[in-house]
Amino acid sequence: MHITVEKTIQSFADVAPPAVILAAGEGHRLNGLNGGAPKPLTAVLGLTLLERAVLSCKEVGVMEFFVVIGYHADKMIPYLNALGQRLSVSIKPVENPNWREGNGSSALSAAPYIRSPFFLLMCDHLFDPAILRLLLTAGKNTTDCLLAVDRHPDHVFELDDATKVILDGDVITEIGKREASFDAVDTGLFFCQPTLFEALEVARDKGEHSLSAGFMGLIRNREFRAVTIGERFWFDVDTPKSLNLATKALLQSLSKPNEDGFIAHYLNRPVSRRISKILIRTPVSPNGISLLSFAGCIIGAVMFYPGGYIWTILAGLVIQLSSIVDGCDGEVARLRFQSSKFGGWFDTILDRYGDTAVVAGVSFGYWLTHPHATVWLGAIFTLTGFIMASYVKKEFMIRYQSNPPGGLLGKLIKRDLRIFVIMLGALANRPYESMLLVGLLSHVGIGWMLLKGHKQMNLQRQRS
Repeated sequence: MHITVEKTIQSFADVAPPAVILAAGEGHRLNGLNGGAPKPLTAVLGLTLLERAVLSCKEVGVMEFFVVIGYHADKMIPYLNALGQRLSVSIKPVENPNWREGNGSSALSAAPYIRSPFFLLMCDHLFDPAILRLLLTAGKNTTDCLLAVDRHPDHVFELDDATKVILDGDVITEIGKREASFDAVDTGLFFCQPTLFEALEVARDKGEHSLSAGFMGLIRNREFRAVTIGERFWFDVDTPKSLNLATKALLQSLSKPNEDGFIAHYLNRPVSRRISKILIRTPVSPNGISLLSFAGCIIGAVMFYPGGYIWTILAGLVIQLSSIVDGCDGEVARLRFQSSKFGGWFDTILDRYGDTAVVAGVSFGYWLTHPHATVWLGAIFTLTGFIMASYVKKEFMIRYQSNPPGGLLGKLIKRDLRIFVIMLGALANRPYESMLLVGLLSHVGIGWMLLKGHKQMNLQRQRS
């Protein structure tokens, strides 16, 4: 078979390019964990490696997949057919009877089905879908093949076994596992032209069946370029140890350092990730977790009613636990690729109702021993601050098309901190006073955001 193709520039106006996923290997080093099943069916936090690869591609709009299989193809074909139906995507199993020869042989098996630029990836790599978006952007106006590379080798597990890349600018000049000096590490994520198949065919005729051998043909013509991924997450899963580390790294990647407040980052996330690791193996949905967190918030609020130190302590602990679980809905959604605009909206609405319940519970419990109208004025003052803090942040993003100001005050008006401070107040038997404190902080933060917004408006006027 001789393949003749021409270089083309991908048009992204209508549809994302197809993806070729190499899933033909045996993965014998993982057999002890998956009972001898094919490596692509190894589970990682509730989903198989192959399902994670497909869903990661689907995140950027890929709807057509060619999955190259070899080892236990009889098990893989029915799984792929069912997976395609369940995920509402087109998955074509491509059998490679010569899969033992190497991954270049497997990639070449997909040649009859590809006539345009395509993604090429390994089924055993976990990665941030944002990497594919980088490749898409870089591939819009090029006829070269692209490789996503990591310039931080200190982050790479089992570096000795990784494929190294030498660069001249962004042009790849060498690729291989034995390079002593190198500039970056191959992540196994490619945006390829069909001309790759010509290069693989030439390499095959020379008795070489690896992807690297095929890419050397492109390197000689300076038609192979690198796209740097920055700090984005990826992990190659080959051994039981790497699977364990990949699981931990995937959980760690759920953090939102630019969005989380102090308490969420240092307390809530470390605990919620452990809870999410359990929840991911249950049928509970992300929206179900939101409801569970909301129910805990309501229960905690009601527990403030009876008064008394024991009930107050328990109420504070329950609302703090609810705040921790409140992070699990988004974590489970991201782990399962089930994030949705409705889910985020639903969670925000429940949070505002939860805030209202906590303020009402704390204020009512305090009013029973201090029956003055000023108690309810404090409640109104606090609740207005809680609700307006969320509203003002959303309005800032809508009006200025940017994230609201960060910094210390930005952290001090977040929900994680106000729930935590109320919990501390409950432990000190001063929940009402602590509630007023975080209410005041919310109003100060709102004023600060208004000031920032006013300055940004003036800057826009000056530029125009």
